[in-house]
Amino acid sequence: MSLRDQLTNMSPREQRLLSMFGAVLAIMVLVGIPAYVYTDLAAARERNDDMRKLLRQMDRASELLAKNKSARQALDLRYARPAPALASFIESAASANGLEVPKSTDRADLKGKEHTERITEVEMRKVNLKPLVDMLEHIERSGHPVAVSKLSIKKRAGAPDQYDVRISVSAYDRNNAPPRPDADKTKKADDKGKAADKDAKGKEL
Repeated sequence: MSLRDQLTNMSPREQRLLSMFGAVLAIMVLVGIPAYVYTDLAAARERNDDMRKLLRQMDRASELLAKNKSARQALDLRYARPAPALASFIESAASANGLEVPKSTDRADLKGKEHTERITEVEMRKVNLKPLVDMLEHIERSGHPVAVSKLSIKKRAGAPDQYDVRISVSAYDRNNAPPRPDADKTKKADDKGKAADKDAKGKEL
């Protein structure tokens, strides 16, 4: 029996049920497939957005790593030049700008986990502002791991451009680093002085 004969021999109730089933199937095809395609496309767009965000984050991370690497290299390069003895270093910076340092005081070293901070405090009187600023800039741009850690400026009464200044300069030495060249010279000078004193005492005896 052909399919057409089977449909003809169906009761009206069976034909209605078959028609309803066909209508439901048609609706599912017409609505379900576009809905599935839309959902799949939306998921693909979301995956693409997530991928773009991830790529942007990777780019930012790469830039940050590059900046950190450059900063570390610059820091290593700066620490490659050990900080000099501060008193003579400050006097040299002052002299280069026409200033004098009548008094300097070394403070106690501050030992940290990786670095030791040496501090020297100087007092200067009747200083003009421009050479003072040039001196501070000279210190900061020396290329050594040194910095002006404290600055106190007091204007002198009755003088238009004269100030009394107190400056603290800090030098940062890496722990377990090779000794500074000036420290070696100082040690050798002390050793020679001690040897000379010992020889003099021996001759006296």
